[in-house]
Amino acid sequence: MIKAGYDFLGNMAVLKFSEKTLAREKVKFAKKLMQERPNVLTVLEKIEKVHGRLRTLKTKHLAGKKTKEALYRESGCVFKLNIDSCYFSPRLSNERLEIAGKIKPSDKVLVLFSGVAPFPIVIAKHSKCKKVVAVELGRECCKYARENVKLNKLSNVEIIQGDVRNPPSKWKLCRIPEHPENSKDNKNFPCVKKLDKLLEKNLSFDKIVMPRPQLKDSFLEYIWKFCKKNTEVYYYDFGKDAEEIIDKVLSEAKKAKKRIKIFNFKKAGEIAPYKYRWRVDFKIL
Repeated sequence: MIKAGYDFLGNMAVLKFSEKTLAREKVKFAKKLMQERPNVLTVLEKIEKVHGRLRTLKTKHLAGKKTKEALYRESGCVFKLNIDSCYFSPRLSNERLEIAGKIKPSDKVLVLFSGVAPFPIVIAKHSKCKKVVAVELGRECCKYARENVKLNKLSNVEIIQGDVRNPPSKWKLCRIPEHPENSKDNKNFPCVKKLDKLLEKNLSFDKIVMPRPQLKDSFLEYIWKFCKKNTEVYYYDFGKDAEEIIDKVLSEAKKAKKRIKIFNFKKAGEIAPYKYRWRVDFKIL
């Protein structure tokens, strides 16, 4: 009997087989899966683990429509993305909705490591907040993020292409295209370098969300300039237990001479045996 691990991203299924599984068995399994799930139009096989700072992976087509572009729906929102070039976790859907529930209509929100904008879009749509500024390093992710903002008919989300470690003066504000569904390449998704107006109004934020990738750097040292008194930060990290993550947050705040109060922490999913994603919620005092 063939065994496979799999994730579903809307109209796409991504399978992971054991090394001993034959190629013809993989294709047979994929076709059977499509028969059982008519909404799945494409089946891919994951052939490399997620890697690099952009957390990209490599897949191989097994059955159905030959595409790497998925259309995924969550919490009344729709997202388009290329599965090879854009990291996306459907397992964070509950987290995104939970965070949205903590945002007030008057809030200005900063989301770092925003990817194709799932956190910003769910937050903007469900909280009706004043503004969400989304910062993402990957050019391809920013392309889809802009398109997703337009697909979800939102006017309170700004997409910025930039490295969190760089000063905002080096970031690029991305214009949202008029009709992204008709756009075929990045030429229709221009970026502008002038961020002065945006940053004058949004240099400090009421809420900061950090769904950071699984990298060594905590990136906490780069957020303090965006904080003010009572700013709430929702920080994600990875490890065996919460204590080491909490100690890291407290240590980073002490190093930056910032007074904080941790008011919540929770397990936000298991990523490997005995290794978890944690969320630490803290407030600037």
